[in-house]
Amino acid sequence: MSNPNLAEVMGDGPASIADKLTLLPGYEPDFSAVTFCLKEEDHTLGNSLRYMIMKDPRVEFCGYSNPHPSENKIHLRVQMYDRASALDALRDAIENLDQLFAAIGEAYEKNLSAGNYEKHVEPKIDHDALAILAEEGKKRRAEEQAKLAESRAQAAAAAAGRPM
Repeated sequence: MSNPNLAEVMGDGPASIADKLTLLPGYEPDFSAVTFCLKEEDHTLGNSLRYMIMKDPRVEFCGYSNPHPSENKIHLRVQMYDRASALDALRDAIENLDQLFAAIGEAYEKNLSAGNYEKHVEPKIDHDALAILAEEGKKRRAEEQAKLAESRAQAAAAAAGRPM
């Protein structure tokens, strides 16, 4: 069984989709159970697609994995009820994600232009005050170390006068 790319199976879309998505060996001839390999993707898209695909009532199972942490690709397994096409489920999930991202983008732009957001202003750092505090801390630390050394010396002197 050959390893076709998605452009060959779906018959549409940009030619670069062949570089992005392939079908791994072991898929059903009617594409009701397919493992897709998505190159140059990670958990961000993998989990989003899995979530959207599982919302489809035609889907029996959907899961994804990253074959190895050093490989920048994911494997997405989709199994369908009633011999439905996993390719259609993937296409629908991508369209649903696109609509969701568009709605999020519109809401973001609307709130941004209306000023409906909390502004965070980074506090100004007074470097001179920090330098003074650092010097005070160094002096305090030196005094504590001197006291500790003095108490150790007194303890050693007291111990030297006692018989063992």
